[in-house]
Amino acid sequence: MRKMIWALLMLIAGGAVPLAAQMDDDMPRNPEVQARVKAARVAYLTERLGLSTGESEQFWALYNEYEDEQRAVRRQYRPGKAVEQMTNEEAEAHLSAQMEKEEALLGLRRDYYSRMLKVVPARKLVLLEKADREFRLELVRKMRDRREGRGGRF
Repeated sequence: MRKMIWALLMLIAGGAVPLAAQMDDDMPRNPEVQARVKAARVAYLTERLGLSTGESEQFWALYNEYEDEQRAVRRQYRPGKAVEQMTNEEAEAHLSAQMEKEEALLGLRRDYYSRMLKVVPARKLVLLEKADREFRLELVRKMRDRREGRGGRF
Protein backbone atom coordinates (compact mmCIF):
# COMPACT_ATOMS: atom_id res chain seq x y z
CA MET A 1 0.00 0.00 0.00
CA ARG A 2 2.81 2.41 0.93
CA LYS A 3 4.55 1.78 -2.41
CA MET A 4 1.32 2.56 -4.25
CA ILE A 5 0.95 5.86 -2.38
CA TRP A 6 4.55 6.83 -3.18
CA ALA A 7 4.06 5.85 -6.81
CA LEU A 8 0.96 8.05 -6.96
CA LEU A 9 2.82 10.94 -5.33
CA MET A 10 5.68 10.56 -7.80
CA LEU A 11 3.22 10.52 -10.70
CA ILE A 12 1.46 13.66 -9.47
CA ALA A 13 4.72 15.48 -8.68
CA GLY A 14 6.18 14.39 -12.01
CA GLY A 15 3.26 15.97 -13.82
CA ALA A 16 3.08 19.13 -11.73
CA VAL A 17 6.77 20.09 -11.72
CA PRO A 18 7.19 20.31 -15.52
CA LEU A 19 4.04 22.42 -15.82
CA ALA A 20 5.27 24.90 -13.23
CA ALA A 21 8.74 24.93 -14.75
CA GLN A 22 7.29 25.46 -18.21
CA MET A 23 5.47 28.57 -17.05
CA ASP A 24 8.75 30.15 -15.96
CA ASP A 25 10.79 28.76 -18.87
CA ASP A 26 8.42 30.11 -21.52
CA MET A 27 9.19 33.69 -20.54
CA PRO A 28 12.31 35.32 -21.98
CA ARG A 29 14.91 36.49 -19.46
CA ASN A 30 15.48 39.99 -20.92
CA PRO A 31 13.33 42.49 -18.92
CA GLU A 32 12.56 44.55 -22.03
CA VAL A 33 11.33 41.46 -23.89
CA GLN A 34 9.39 40.33 -20.80
CA ALA A 35 7.60 43.69 -20.73
CA ARG A 36 6.69 43.39 -24.43
CA VAL A 37 5.47 39.82 -23.95
CA LYS A 38 3.41 40.80 -20.90
CA ALA A 39 1.82 43.70 -22.80
CA ALA A 40 1.06 41.42 -25.76
CA ARG A 41 -0.44 38.84 -23.38
CA VAL A 42 -2.67 41.42 -21.68
CA ALA A 43 -3.84 42.73 -25.05
CA TYR A 44 -4.43 39.22 -26.41
CA LEU A 45 -6.35 38.01 -23.36
CA THR A 46 -8.36 41.23 -23.02
CA GLU A 47 -9.48 40.94 -26.62
CA ARG A 48 -10.03 37.17 -26.50
CA LEU A 49 -12.14 37.43 -23.33
CA GLY A 50 -14.03 40.45 -24.62
CA LEU A 51 -13.40 42.45 -21.46
CA SER A 52 -15.04 45.85 -21.24
CA THR A 53 -12.95 48.79 -20.05
CA GLY A 54 -14.38 48.55 -16.51
CA GLU A 55 -13.98 44.77 -16.38
CA SER A 56 -10.46 45.02 -17.74
CA GLU A 57 -9.24 47.47 -15.09
CA GLN A 58 -10.64 45.47 -12.20
CA PHE A 59 -9.75 42.07 -13.67
CA TRP A 60 -6.11 42.89 -14.45
CA ALA A 61 -5.55 44.46 -11.03
CA LEU A 62 -6.77 41.22 -9.41
CA TYR A 63 -5.01 38.95 -11.88
CA ASN A 64 -1.65 40.71 -11.46
CA GLU A 65 -1.99 40.38 -7.69
CA TYR A 66 -2.81 36.68 -8.16
CA GLU A 67 0.27 36.12 -10.34
CA ASP A 68 2.51 37.92 -7.82
CA GLU A 69 1.25 35.68 -5.02
CA GLN A 70 1.73 32.58 -7.19
CA ARG A 71 5.35 33.60 -7.85
CA ALA A 72 5.91 34.12 -4.13
CA VAL A 73 4.57 30.63 -3.33
CA ARG A 74 6.72 29.03 -6.05
CA ARG A 75 9.79 30.91 -4.82
CA GLN A 76 9.11 29.77 -1.25
CA TYR A 77 9.12 26.10 -2.29
CA ARG A 78 12.08 26.25 -4.68
CA PRO A 79 14.51 23.40 -3.87
CA GLY A 80 17.83 24.29 -2.26
CA LYS A 81 19.80 22.13 -4.65
CA ALA A 82 19.48 20.25 -7.92
CA VAL A 83 17.22 17.21 -7.82
CA GLU A 84 20.03 15.02 -9.18
CA GLN A 85 22.16 15.86 -6.12
CA MET A 86 19.48 15.10 -3.50
CA THR A 87 19.64 12.18 -1.12
CA ASN A 88 16.56 9.99 -0.76
CA GLU A 89 15.60 11.83 2.42
CA GLU A 90 15.95 15.21 0.73
CA ALA A 91 13.96 13.93 -2.25
CA GLU A 92 11.16 12.75 0.06
CA ALA A 93 11.12 16.15 1.78
CA HIS A 94 11.07 17.80 -1.66
CA LEU A 95 8.10 15.68 -2.75
CA SER A 96 6.26 16.61 0.42
CA ALA A 97 7.07 20.29 -0.14
CA GLN A 98 5.81 20.03 -3.72
CA MET A 99 2.47 18.72 -2.45
CA GLU A 100 2.29 21.61 0.04
CA LYS A 101 3.09 24.04 -2.78
CA GLU A 102 0.35 22.60 -4.99
CA GLU A 103 -2.14 22.88 -2.11
CA ALA A 104 -1.11 26.49 -1.50
CA LEU A 105 -1.44 27.30 -5.21
CA LEU A 106 -4.86 25.64 -5.34
CA GLY A 107 -5.98 27.67 -2.32
CA LEU A 108 -4.81 30.86 -4.03
CA ARG A 109 -6.61 29.89 -7.21
CA ARG A 110 -9.87 29.26 -5.34
CA ASP A 111 -9.60 32.56 -3.50
CA TYR A 112 -8.77 34.66 -6.53
CA TYR A 113 -11.24 32.96 -8.84
CA SER A 114 -14.04 33.67 -6.38
CA ARG A 115 -12.89 37.30 -6.27
CA MET A 116 -12.63 37.48 -10.08
CA LEU A 117 -16.16 36.09 -10.43
CA LYS A 118 -17.37 39.33 -8.84
CA VAL A 119 -15.74 41.23 -11.72
CA VAL A 120 -16.24 38.99 -14.78
CA PRO A 121 -18.71 36.21 -15.62
CA ALA A 122 -17.70 32.56 -15.11
CA ARG A 123 -17.65 31.96 -18.88
CA LYS A 124 -14.81 34.49 -19.23
CA LEU A 125 -12.79 32.82 -16.46
CA VAL A 126 -13.17 29.46 -18.16
CA LEU A 127 -12.14 31.03 -21.45
CA LEU A 128 -9.14 32.64 -19.71
CA GLU A 129 -7.40 29.30 -19.24
CA LYS A 130 -7.91 28.31 -22.88
CA ALA A 131 -6.86 31.72 -24.22
CA ASP A 132 -3.77 31.81 -21.98
CA ARG A 133 -2.73 28.34 -23.19
CA GLU A 134 -3.21 29.48 -26.81
CA PHE A 135 -1.12 32.60 -26.14
CA ARG A 136 1.69 30.53 -24.60
CA LEU A 137 1.72 28.14 -27.57
CA GLU A 138 1.85 31.10 -29.95
CA LEU A 139 4.66 32.66 -27.89
CA VAL A 140 6.71 29.46 -28.00
CA ARG A 141 6.11 29.18 -31.76
CA LYS A 142 7.23 32.78 -32.34
CA MET A 143 10.30 32.33 -30.14
CA ARG A 144 11.21 29.16 -32.05
CA ASP A 145 10.68 30.92 -35.39
CA ARG A 146 12.81 33.82 -34.27
CA ARG A 147 15.60 31.50 -33.14
CA GLU A 148 15.48 29.78 -36.51
CA GLY A 149 15.64 33.12 -38.33
CA ARG A 150 12.05 33.21 -39.57
CA GLY A 151 10.91 36.33 -37.73
CA GLY A 152 8.24 36.08 -35.05
CA ARG A 153 8.80 39.08 -32.81
CA PHE A 154 6.96 40.34 -29.76
